[in-house]
Amino acid sequence: MKQINFESEVHVDNRNFIEKLLEKLAPKKFEGIDWDRWKRKNLTLAGFGRFCWAIVRAVLIIGISFMILYPFVVKIIVSFMSTNDLTDKTVMFFPREGSTYFIQRAVMNMDYWTALINSIWLSLVVSIFQLIVSCLAGYGFARFKFKGSNLLFVIVIVSLIIPPQTIMLPLYSTFRYFFGGLDLVNTLWPLAIMSATGLGLKNGLYIYLMRQFFRGMPKELEQSAYIDGAGPFKTFVLIMLPNAFNMMITVFLFSFTWQWTDTTYNSMLMPNMTILSNTLFNVVKGVEDVLQQQTLLDTGSLLMIAPLLIVFLFAQRYFVQGIERSGLVG
Repeated sequence: MKQINFESEVHVDNRNFIEKLLEKLAPKKFEGIDWDRWKRKNLTLAGFGRFCWAIVRAVLIIGISFMILYPFVVKIIVSFMSTNDLTDKTVMFFPREGSTYFIQRAVMNMDYWTALINSIWLSLVVSIFQLIVSCLAGYGFARFKFKGSNLLFVIVIVSLIIPPQTIMLPLYSTFRYFFGGLDLVNTLWPLAIMSATGLGLKNGLYIYLMRQFFRGMPKELEQSAYIDGAGPFKTFVLIMLPNAFNMMITVFLFSFTWQWTDTTYNSMLMPNMTILSNTLFNVVKGVEDVLQQQTLLDTGSLLMIAPLLIVFLFAQRYFVQGIERSGLVG
């Protein structure tokens, strides 16, 4: 008669309650895990410390994200409210009626589409000029040593410290009475000239970023180009610039964003030009109710930064890579 080995036929499950629960919740994810090794690694004082630190980091990240995104989300919700929703105390976060009245009113008061095209044109011109100057100056400071180079670079850094309000009057007088008494105010020329000469808004920062990037590139690339017969300018154009593409995108985005939202130079040198930073102040035109004025300001600010969000949505990968290689982070 065949003997039956009952011990081999009966399967004894020695897993605890947590292991069984994890397998039921996600059987494929936790399949094959060495639970004994997991216990030795995590069910210790050091593992408990890592777990607590992970919770603290999650709370900090969620809290900071909430602080940043909450006002932005509230502005979006309020922009789609009707005038009755604003005065209805029972409406908290979601509109009861809903309306695009404030968006339409903001678009009309700001002359939005004309201002948008002019702002794009102005920011593109300024950003391209600043990018060219920053690449040339940054490469010069990074690779060429000449008498007074350190002093010039110190002056570039000092230009970041000086607030633009301190030079507003002489700057306005310079372009108001240009060569031969030519008046350049309310034209594109003042910002174009300042950007092309390295004196534009935050231009010192862009030069510093490009200098840091070029300093981090291996010199063997240039030496190989010199051996092949390329001169300094040809090496710069054909070798260095293609490798600096991500950093150039970063500088361009910085320049485009700050020029887009600038109110100091724009309001001083082109106060009558139809651009978004100027027409934003006209968004409350013809409205006397304080609550509606605030809603229109919120809506106008959203319409102003919406194109920037679209640009960053498509260029964020280059932006992050450029910052990582700029020397600003460890």
